[in-house]
Amino acid sequence: MSTYSFEPIPEDLSPDQRLHWKRRQLTAQNTLEIQAMAGTVANSETIDCFRRYVRGEISLGQAIEQARRQLAQEHASFRQHLNRRNMI
Repeated sequence: MSTYSFEPIPEDLSPDQRLHWKRRQLTAQNTLEIQAMAGTVANSETIDCFRRYVRGEISLGQAIEQARRQLAQEHASFRQHLNRRNMI
């Protein structure tokens, strides 16, 4: 069972659109769960990127790239924090 929640499938979608929505949702859930198994639990910004992907607003590649950028920013901020602590 996934720990990530996504919006329900809109009722006004065609059967084909519903199928694509379900596929994107499963892909997003799997991607986030694999990331968590690798040791990095997704933050709310990353989850929001994948919610946009599920809604069809951005591509999977764009969601992954945004998640990578956010993760890199988090790591850089953490490194700066550690460097400041070590200077004290």
